[in-house]
Amino acid sequence: MPLEKMSEKFRGKSDDIYVVDSEKDSPEISDKIPVVPHKVLCSEIPFYSDPECTDRVDGAHIIILRPLDPDGYDILEVVPSRKKYTPGQYLTWHLNNKKMWENCFYKNPITGQIEEAWSLHVEYAGRVLSDDTVTENREKLNELEAKYPQDSEIQVM
Repeated sequence: MPLEKMSEKFRGKSDDIYVVDSEKDSPEISDKIPVVPHKVLCSEIPFYSDPECTDRVDGAHIIILRPLDPDGYDILEVVPSRKKYTPGQYLTWHLNNKKMWENCFYKNPITGQIEEAWSLHVEYAGRVLSDDTVTENREKLNELEAKYPQDSEIQVM
């Protein structure tokens, strides 16, 4: 399926994909906490178009996110982005369906192993929760983070 058609497939009312301005390096700011905030665990990870990780993709990087799911669903999101994020930031879930990458690989900074990142992924362009929003929701964020004690053990290699 051509990328243009795949991009059309990602559009829709119920898929929670929001088109955002992806041309800026800095992400937008949000004053509203989402039902499932995402926490940046690792950022600025290079990714590659080959399984040997020799052909680096320019102009983008990987971010590893922890969805702070109220139900404690334990999965990490490995997403591509051109925006700059910092570990510890809380984000919303926004995607830019105008930019995507196929068949990419990366060296997982947590395990040190080369892994397939995805077969097809659109660009992640989440908004950073403002400092005031984080402060106002600190108790809730702490409760959500307590469901994922294993994150405190993550040692980036």
